[in-house]
Amino acid sequence: MEGIRALACALLIPVTLSYARPEAIETDSYDVLLHSRSVAEQRAALTAILQAPDAYVSRIRQNLLDYPTLLSSDWTAANRAVHVAALVRDTSFAPILLQLLKDSTVMEECEYACPVKFALTIYSAFASWKPTSPVDTVAMMPLRHAIRYASEIRLDSQPLDSVVQGPAVERNRKNIEGKSEEQLIAMAEALPSEGVPVWLVAAALETSVASSKNRIELYVLLMNEPEDDASREFRGAVYHAIYRAERAKLHSL
Repeated sequence: MEGIRALACALLIPVTLSYARPEAIETDSYDVLLHSRSVAEQRAALTAILQAPDAYVSRIRQNLLDYPTLLSSDWTAANRAVHVAALVRDTSFAPILLQLLKDSTVMEECEYACPVKFALTIYSAFASWKPTSPVDTVAMMPLRHAIRYASEIRLDSQPLDSVVQGPAVERNRKNIEGKSEEQLIAMAEALPSEGVPVWLVAAALETSVASSKNRIELYVLLMNEPEDDASREFRGAVYHAIYRAERAKLHSL
C-alpha cells in the first residue's frame, strides 16, 4: 500500500510543478504593435514587420475581416491593424477594406477621418489600386475625393492658418511655427506634457512635411492617436501629413 502511495505522489509532483511555473505568453512584433503603449516598442515592431511583411499578411488580413467587431472590443488594436495594412499594402487587403465600407459600425467610425478610407486612399494614390467594386455612393464620394486630394497634393509649405484658426492657434503659435518635422514629431509624442494641443502639432505637420524621411515616424504617430479626440482632428491631420510624405517618396524626395 505504501508503494502505491509513493508512486501516486511521484506522478503528481511533475503536474504540480508545471502549474507552479506557468510558461510565459509569447508575443511577436505584430502583437507588440497592436497593443504596446511604448513608442519605442512600436517603432521597433513596425521596423521588424516591414523587414518581413509576408510573415504577417495572414494575421493582418484576419484583423481586417474582424475590424467591425474589433472596434467594439479593442478600438486601438482595430485601427492600428488598418493603419499597418496601409503601410504593408498587400494586394489582398484592398478588397476587404472596400467591403468594410458597407458595414454600419465601420461607417460610424468613419463619421470623421476614416482609417479604412485612409488605407484605400494610400492604395489608390500611391500603389496603383483603383476602386472597382460597387459600394454605396454615400461611402464612395468621400473616398474618391480623398484619392483625388492625395494624388494631387503639393509639397510646398502652407501657413498654419490655412488648416486651423482660433485662440488655441494664437496661444501656441510661437511654440510650433518654425519647428522641423523631427521636432514636431517629438512634440507630438511627448504631449500633452508640453502644453500644446496635440491636434495643433499634427496640423503643423500637415502643412509642412516636404520629404519622405519621417514617413514611418508619421505612421507610428497614428498608432498613438488620442482616443478622446472625438472629431479625430489629430488623425485627420496626420493622414494629410502622410499623404505628403508618400507623395515625396513617390518622387524620391
